[in-house]
Amino acid sequence: MRSNKAVTERIFGRELESQAKVRSVSRVRHPSDEEVRRRAYEIHVARGGIRGYDLDDWLEAEKELTQKIHR
Repeated sequence: MRSNKAVTERIFGRELESQAKVRSVSRVRHPSDEEVRRRAYEIHVARGGIRGYDLDDWLEAEKELTQKIHR
C-alpha cells in the first residue's frame, strides 16, 4: 500500500505536468466579431442584398478570415 505522501506527490506531479502541456500549446487566434460582421456584410452586398442568408454569410466570413489569419 502506498503512503499518502507518495500518492500526493504523484498526483501533484501529474498536475504540474498537465499544466506545462497546456501552457506549451500555442493560442489560436480567431477573427473578432466586428471583423466577421464587416466581412459578412460585404458578402451580403456582393450577393445583391438578398435576405435570408445571414448565417451563411456569417459562417463564410468567419471561414475566410480564419484561413487568412493562419496562412
